[in-house]
Amino acid sequence: MVREKLTQKVAIVTGGGRNIGRAIAIELHQRECAVVVCARSQAEIDVTAGIIQEQGGRSCAIRADVTKEDEVARVVKAAKDLYGRLDFLVNNAGVYLNKTIDATSLDEWMQTLNANLTGPFIAIKAVLPHMKSQGGGRIVNVSSLFGVIPGMNVAAYVAAKSGLLGLTRTLARELRPFKITVNAVCPGAVNTGDDAVELEEKRYAFGEHLLPRDVAETVGFLLSDAASQVSGTALEVPGGTDFELRVHAM
Repeated sequence: MVREKLTQKVAIVTGGGRNIGRAIAIELHQRECAVVVCARSQAEIDVTAGIIQEQGGRSCAIRADVTKEDEVARVVKAAKDLYGRLDFLVNNAGVYLNKTIDATSLDEWMQTLNANLTGPFIAIKAVLPHMKSQGGGRIVNVSSLFGVIPGMNVAAYVAAKSGLLGLTRTLARELRPFKITVNAVCPGAVNTGDDAVELEEKRYAFGEHLLPRDVAETVGFLLSDAASQVSGTALEVPGGTDFELRVHAM
C-alpha cells in the first residue's frame, strides 16, 4: 500500500496504548508523522512509542486520563514543546459497556459518557488554540457503528458514540472558517485477539475480518491531503458485522 506522507506533521493519539490506538499511531508514523501517544497505562503507551522509535520514527508517550483537563493540557504542551507544532488530533480513547439499561448504574452511565464523549470535547478544546494559530488542522473522532445503528444492551455506549457523531458534524461547520476539518470513523467489531497479528499477514475478503489496521488506514486517509475538503463525515468501516447489526436493528 502506498501511503501519502505526512512529513513534518505532528499528531496526538489518545487511547494509543493498544489495539486500534496503537495501530493508528503506527500508521501515522509510517506516513512520517511525529506521534504523541497518551492513555492511562504508561506501560502500554511506552510499548507503542518504543515500536515507532525502533523503526526510526519520532514518538513520545505521556500518561493521561482524557477526562481530566489538566492532564490533557499536559499532553498538548508536550507535543508543542517537543515538536514545535500540532497538526492532528485523533480521539480514540474510550470504554465499552455491555449492560441492559436497568442494570446500568448512574456511575457506569457517567463513566461511559465521560470517556467516549466528554474526553474528546476536552481534547478538542485543548488543541484548538494551536490549530487556529497555525492556520488549520485535522480532528478525527473514533466513534462506532453503534453510533449509527442501535444495538442491544449498549444504551450508554450508543448514547456516547451517537453524541460523538453529533459533536463531529457540528464542529465541522463551526471550525470550517479556521480550516480545521472534523470527521469520524465508525468501526464495526474489531478483531483484537491473539490471532489478529496472524491475520494481519494474510489477504482476506471484504466482510471476513475487521482488524485494527483497517481503522488506522481510514484515519490516515482522513488526515491526508486527499481528504483536505472532507469534513463532517462519518466513515463506516463495517467489516463482517454490518449485516448482522442492520438486520438486528430492523
